[in-house]
This record gives sequence, structure tokens and C-alpha cells, in this order.
Amino acid sequence: MSSSASLSTKAYQHIQRKLLAGDWGAGDVISELGVAQELGISRTPVREAIRDLEQEGVLEQVPRFGTRVKALGREDLVELYELRDALEPYAVAKVAGRLATDDVKLLHRYCEELKQVSEELQKRKKDKPDADTMKRLMSADMAFHHLLIRAAGNGRLLKIVAEGRVLARIFSASRQEHNIEVIDQTYRFHTNILNNIILGNSEQAARLMSDHIKASMKEALEHFDRQMMAAKQQALASELPEAFMNELI
Repeated sequence: MSSSASLSTKAYQHIQRKLLAGDWGAGDVISELGVAQELGISRTPVREAIRDLEQEGVLEQVPRFGTRVKALGREDLVELYELRDALEPYAVAKVAGRLATDDVKLLHRYCEELKQVSEELQKRKKDKPDADTMKRLMSADMAFHHLLIRAAGNGRLLKIVAEGRVLARIFSASRQEHNIEVIDQTYRFHTNILNNIILGNSEQAARLMSDHIKASMKEALEHFDRQMMAAKQQALASELPEAFMNELI
């Protein structure tokens, strides 16, 4: 890999990490110069990375604004989860009974991280995680899925699913609240998927992964619908006369 390509990859991964961490969300403007300064590189590789992310549908160029994180609609979210549902069960079926010992240890660690987050919340008598805890939760969740796809040994599949997860993260996860019930459900899914992979139960592991993705999609869509309803109500309230609003209240 050439030096230029290496720097472009570095910039691409840096932008992707910030998107996954929720540092940038839909509608946020990405500064080419700012990214270059953060990494201590020239703007050229950053420009190349931004162009790649535009082609993937993550970023977009907007006149008078510059580069912006793309906002997605409900159908986009459905398509992203359908893509995952088509590919990830295949990946886990392929790796069933074939995981390396080190990978199994890592996957167990990611499962335990979810369990620890739930236990810590219960101790603090909190139902929902704060921003830092949410990052721990999302990191463990994404690392679990990423490792399984990587273990399948298909680089193209890994790239496609990774792109989809970035888009889904931008779309909703930074604003989506995960309560203890959702965290515990995710822990159970991950644990059961892993156990069946270790035992070589490829069909059961694939079915559980599909059920897990469908449950995640249902949660994400419900969250999206609540957000849209709240936005409509807020817009309506701003247009109604004050006297009429007092009547409603």
C-alpha cells in the first residue's frame, strides 16, 4: 500500500470511528481541514476518504454547507437492517464449529461487557445508560458482530456490513435509548448465538442471528416513529395560536 493510500485509509477509519462513536450525527458538517489537523496530515488523503464515504452514502456534498453527514429516512433504515439480515446469518453459519480459540475468548469478553453494563446500571438504580456507558455498550455490540463477520473470511461481506452499520449508527443509535431490558435481551442473543457457534449448530446460530437483527430493527423503527411523531407535534405546536394551545392543555 502506498503512503498516500495508507493516509487515505487512516483518514477514512478516523471519520468512521467518530461517526460510530456518535461524535458526528446526521446533518453535522465535516471539516476537511479539521480532520487533517486532527490527524496531522495534508488535506488530500482526507478529501479522498470523504469521497469514498460519499460514494458509500455516508456523507454528502451540500451547496453553501460543504460536506455533511447524510440524513436517512425510514425506508433507508429498513433496507440497512434487511441487508444485515441477509448477510450476518450466513456469516455465523459459516463459522459455526470453526472459530479460533482466541476469537472465542474475545467474543465471551464482549458478551460479559454487556452483562457488566446491565449489572452496573442495576446497582446505580438506573434504567438507561449515560453517554459514556452507551459508548461501551455500542463498542461491545459492534465488536461482537464485526469479529464474527471477519472470522467468515469474506472481505467484501465485511466491508458491506460495516458500511451498513455505520449508516445505521448515524441514523439512530446516537439518539436511541437502550434500557436494561434491551441490554439484557442483546446479552442473551449474543450468548446464545456464541454457544451455538461453538457447538457447531450452524442452522440454530443463523436463526438466532436473524431473530436478533429483526428485534433490533423493530426497536430502531419504533424509536424512529416516536421521534417523527414528536417532531410533528412540536412543529404543529409552533404554528397554532397560543389561545388554542391553552385550550388543548
